[in-house]
Amino acid sequence: MNAVLWAVLFTLLLANYWPTLLQTAELLAFSDDMAQGFFAPIVAAYITWQRRSVAFPAGSASSAWGVFVLAVGAPLALSAALGGSTTLSRFAFMISLAGVIVSIGGYRAFRTLLFPWALLVFTFPIPAVLYGEITLPLQLLASRLSEMALELMGFSVIREGNVLELPRQRLSVVEACSGLRSLLTLAFFSLVYAHLLEPKRWLRAVIVAAAFPAAILLNVVRIVVTGVLGQYRPELTHGIYHDILGWLCLALGFGLVWLAHWMAARWAAAYAQGRAG
Repeated sequence: MNAVLWAVLFTLLLANYWPTLLQTAELLAFSDDMAQGFFAPIVAAYITWQRRSVAFPAGSASSAWGVFVLAVGAPLALSAALGGSTTLSRFAFMISLAGVIVSIGGYRAFRTLLFPWALLVFTFPIPAVLYGEITLPLQLLASRLSEMALELMGFSVIREGNVLELPRQRLSVVEACSGLRSLLTLAFFSLVYAHLLEPKRWLRAVIVAAAFPAAILLNVVRIVVTGVLGQYRPELTHGIYHDILGWLCLALGFGLVWLAHWMAARWAAAYAQGRAG
């Protein structure tokens, strides 16, 4: 019975949301801002497959509450179609997917698959109306911190807003360099790392929280290194070298997150040992 229900509900789900899924796939494939979104469905599918026997054990009963959840998603999908809103359509898909899971395996199945289901939110682009409101403060923060770092290193820097003037180079911290892209990518991988490898909830919170300052720091490092290279080897600040620097800084950021996790875990172990002694 469950196999038939699976086939019917997922066929209907794909049929109704195919344009939305196709638009999302194109966005993930061609947008430089959606690196985390490309990995999100892959990781979600892997975790779901790993937990399939727990979420849908043999003999598990379907739930009528799934119909209610699907009924909530239907008018939202209709509104998205009438208004031409892909963001609203993605939310409707998420609700409908939750309804399918509940219909087949009940609340227990949805609770088991809540984390991989929630990861799909990372496939959503930030709405344009909010993008500028988020990136501008990050641009200015990165510019100020980079100015301070370069001056501490002995370079003469004049900052005007998000533009850094150096003797042989002019660095413009544009929206793409605000650090938002690094923040979202690092937050995604830190969230997955915390969920899969750390059983304690408070340590999970430490890992995810550490992603935010780490992302800001790695963005400043990238800007400062670009500024220094521009004074001596300007050819290393463009093209593939610029991309390699970005990935190296992302690895550095994740290393900082791991370090924060290690230090917090060591402190917790020492504190527990002290209380036991």
